[in-house]
Amino acid sequence: MRFAHVLVALPPLKLDALIGLACFAGFLGEVALFPQDDAVGWPYVVALAAVVATGVALRRVAPLAAVVLADGGLAAGVQTGEDVGLALFCVLLVNFTAGLRLGGARLGLAFVLAAAGVLTGILLDDFPDQPSNFFFSVTFGAAAPMLFGQLLRNRARLNRALRENAARAEQEQSARAEAAALEERTRIAGELHDVVAHALSAMTVQASGARRFVDRDPERAAAAFAAVEDTGREALGEPRRLLGVLRREDEDIGLAPQPSLAHLTSLARRARDAGLPTALTVHGAARPLPAGVDLTAYRVVQEALARARDHGHAGRASVRVDYLPAAVAVEVVDDGAAEDRRLLGMRERVALYGGEFSAGAQAGGWRVRAQLPAEGPA
Repeated sequence: MRFAHVLVALPPLKLDALIGLACFAGFLGEVALFPQDDAVGWPYVVALAAVVATGVALRRVAPLAAVVLADGGLAAGVQTGEDVGLALFCVLLVNFTAGLRLGGARLGLAFVLAAAGVLTGILLDDFPDQPSNFFFSVTFGAAAPMLFGQLLRNRARLNRALRENAARAEQEQSARAEAAALEERTRIAGELHDVVAHALSAMTVQASGARRFVDRDPERAAAAFAAVEDTGREALGEPRRLLGVLRREDEDIGLAPQPSLAHLTSLARRARDAGLPTALTVHGAARPLPAGVDLTAYRVVQEALARARDHGHAGRASVRVDYLPAAVAVEVVDDGAAEDRRLLGMRERVALYGGEFSAGAQAGGWRVRAQLPAEGPA
């Protein structure tokens, strides 16, 4: 069983070379075990076995040449006087592979060559030439194995097309889900803006009234201050509820500190624990950044690592942070598949702070980079 796994793991050319060598040895062994009185000499037999075995070895890399060698070798073998059944097996294998690998005009040419080899063998043998011999030999020696190979080829193409359609449908469904999530988040963000704006307006009016009455009517001023306090509490409660909807996938975020570049070490550790070995390097002296810039840079790294693991199926990643004189840059490079990874909202978020964002395939993987002004947007 282990030997079979080793053979299957071999490159196709090496595997076919081993099969050809086995056919060569089997051909000679069969001739040695079952000699014929009127057979030709061994040099001719060895040359014939080499021709057929070469056809087997080339059956996948050069199907047309393999058909010529195998079928022609079988036709020439009729003159040896030897009854070698292994040669027929080699011919059937080569013709089947031609049907599996070729299509269109090249398949038609392969059939003509194979049929010519089979017919030549019938004409050269010592048996009476009956029309049925020609028909059955061409049908079962050339047409049938090629047709079977062509059926398997079409079935493989159909399965591949079905898998591609399924993957495309899954991507489209994912895109629609992300679009729906983005639309819902946009709606909630608008609702959050309305709540905060209304609360701040009410608090401003109440605070202004309280300031006027603080000397003349302390009780009314106290009532106004109490109204400011109540409005502020309500204003805080509503955003918390809305943010809880936005962050329902992060159950521990309510107790966690505000993410920043200072927490990238923990982020890299969590990525490693999730199966993506991540290396972190920091260049330049770390310094305080505006909260929005700091959070945006952190989110870019977090999203890039998540996409590398879940969509790119990366084996490892590296994160680089550069503290430049007037900016901070983050870069995430991984060795995952070079396919489009939708970094939802990252480009717009970086642009909001006056930064630059780029994401795309590079040699051997994927690269995401963002540069943000250290002082925040102008």
